[in-house]
Amino acid sequence: MIENQNFHIVKDTVRTDEKGRLTLGTVAKAKSYRVLINDAGQILLDPVVNIPERELWIWENSVARTSLEVGIKQASSGELHDLGSFTQYADLEIDE
Repeated sequence: MIENQNFHIVKDTVRTDEKGRLTLGTVAKAKSYRVLINDAGQILLDPVVNIPERELWIWENSVARTSLEVGIKQASSGELHDLGSFTQYADLEIDE
């Protein structure tokens, strides 16, 4: 779970306030974290990114995610075939 062990001290000592809050400074500014604690009481803050629920499916579907990753690699290396504009279909009614 821990990607690398190369930790360095950000603040030597911090003290929680009466509500258990810590001030970490700009290193943690405007980020979201998952908070983990081990049996020794050490706390690890793991940065996380929230994604919209409607986009969660790509992370849950390994086949679709793999296909997407392959497509992104192909596009970034110039392996693509331009199919032209699809604007002629913009007003097409879709039956579901």
